[in-house]
Amino acid sequence: MAEHNEIGKIGENIAKTFLMKHGFSVIETNYRTHYGEIDIVAKKDNKIRFVEVKSVKVKNFLNIEKLHVKPEDNLTKNKWSKLIVSSETYLRHKNINKMKWQLDLACIYVNTGTREGKVVFLENIHKE
Repeated sequence: MAEHNEIGKIGENIAKTFLMKHGFSVIETNYRTHYGEIDIVAKKDNKIRFVEVKSVKVKNFLNIEKLHVKPEDNLTKNKWSKLIVSSETYLRHKNINKMKWQLDLACIYVNTGTREGKVVFLENIHKE
């Protein structure tokens, strides 16, 4: 497995654990549509939460605010568009038409030495 794929998998596992510790019910992971993939589908406060996970590797958690490339920088306009369409597709496929939903972004800083992560969770980056 390529290193960036491994970092992504570690980041998704860290995000999933983070969500469960914060009262989310994880419904599905890596839900694929024709348009793209939703990393995590969860539910909290009677709302569907589509969570995009973006991870970067770091040597330690000091000075992460000074990094040149942050996880959220990797959420491109193209990926954003695919995420919205994939979320709407998920709702149609699952026949969920009355429930509120939102997009969240889990920014994961992965220490490759310890395989630990720091999570910065950005809620409600787009809502319907």
